[in-house]
Amino acid sequence: MALLVEEPRNTTGDSLDVSSMPGQVRLQRPVNCSVVVLAAGLSTRFGRNKLLEKLGDTTLIGHVVAEAIRSRARQVIVVGGFEFDALEKALGGLACELVFNEDYTLGQSFSVRKGMSLVHSTADAVLFQPGDMPLASGAIFDTVIFEYAKTGARIVSAGHRGNPGHPILFDRSLFGELREVNEASKGLKKVVLAHRAEAKIVETSVGALFDLDTPFDLSLFKDRKTDAEFHR
Repeated sequence: MALLVEEPRNTTGDSLDVSSMPGQVRLQRPVNCSVVVLAAGLSTRFGRNKLLEKLGDTTLIGHVVAEAIRSRARQVIVVGGFEFDALEKALGGLACELVFNEDYTLGQSFSVRKGMSLVHSTADAVLFQPGDMPLASGAIFDTVIFEYAKTGARIVSAGHRGNPGHPILFDRSLFGELREVNEASKGLKKVVLAHRAEAKIVETSVGALFDLDTPFDLSLFKDRKTDAEFHR
């Protein structure tokens, strides 16, 4: 079930067995990744909390979190804020750690820092994933993790046709910078720009790019016949 967390936890998850990765990539040490799902926003352009919109038998946020859990990541953290009680209810039954960002109205960087406070001390890397991406999938998460395990790049973004998207992975050597992001320096963008020479984009699918900002976006998504329509 969703676990409401108020203080940092120091639990240890299992590590990724890279011997099962495509191409049988083997590393000197296993890869242990955490995911932070950013779910605290006000949904201003949508007009209501878009993360609570129904998608089949679940919600938008329920889908994204379930896919993160399906991946090879060993920890899934969800940072909430706006309509937190409803978010907690939507995530009931899912094996994630849900934490409240009391400063959610002040910008996304506060959610990044809150999420980082819960990342396992043994994590090799952390992936950030917005909660409003209905085509997010465990396969996309795993592609990013595998690319990191194979190359050791300090930053790896899921992408499509050369365009960077999400999730975006940061190596633990950047954790200190992630804990200090702020709105004045444009949050995660500052970290990416500062290390762009060490960043990689790995090809995934349009799911790495497509998010829901408005009710029209939701209509497009629900009216699609196949996901391939978004590849145009």
